Amino acid sequence: MAVYAIGDIQGCGAELEALLENIAFDPGRDRLWLVGDLVNRGPRSLEVLRRVRALGEAAKMVLGNHDLHLIGRALSEARPKGKDTLAETLEAPDAAELMDWLRHRPLFHRDPGLGWNMVHAALHPLWDLATAEGRAQSVESALRGPDGGELAASLSSSDLPTREPDPSDGWQWLRFNAAVLTRTRFCTADGEFAWSATPPDERYRPWYAHRGRAAEGRAIVYGHWAAAGFTRSADTLGLDSGCVWGGALTGARLDPDGAVGGCWHQDCPGYWKPEA
Repeated sequence: MAVYAIGDIQGCGAELEALLENIAFDPGRDRLWLVGDLVNRGPRSLEVLRRVRALGEAAKMVLGNHDLHLIGRALSEARPKGKDTLAETLEAPDAAELMDWLRHRPLFHRDPGLGWNMVHAALHPLWDLATAEGRAQSVESALRGPDGGELAASLSSSDLPTREPDPSDGWQWLRFNAAVLTRTRFCTADGEFAWSATPPDERYRPWYAHRGRAAEGRAIVYGHWAAAGFTRSADTLGLDSGCVWGGALTGARLDPDGAVGGCWHQDCPGYWKPEA
């Protein structure tokens, strides 16, 4: 059995099928890890959701910020964004079933036997794996509750806390933890986050670049950062190589204990231009 991880698909269904063929993925034998952002901006979000759902236990995915945006659109009064390509999905006859399936996906996945962990964007530098799993489970529980759509929709806002709020402020605490897992690029070593595309000052570094992170040395595969592209550090593997922007859809074989057994890059025509 091989375990393959694939970067942000964002509705690029044809490229996903081509990559699966290229790696000779067999759902009866292999396992597929998807780092989130299955949907939006590409032309085939509905197709991708149906494909991954049909794989059942052969596929493990974590929610990304675009997946959460879709949940917010479907289950709240959240307004569309200018680059949304979600209308077909929202209007599909099986939309309710797909949304129920999607909001029951995790935000963090651990496989102690394999020695790899998966998140869409990042872990807080002060979180070990057990803490990250607990924070993710708190958000997951809320997403599956009656206010899950409102929570998902609120994560697109610019007013997210930049430091962890007191847990007594339950709503803001949930928003912060969800944002860490699905939106992080830059933070400080002591846990102050910048939700902007560029770091405010020299204290902010890519989340994986801080020495002494609580999860340092534990292999983590992630996506979310198309501008950084395919990125390999001592203990992290970034797979968002900007497929929807005209880059590539990247897959990697995750071997035991943090090893990478191979990488594949499926070229994409580019459905959105970066300046659009």
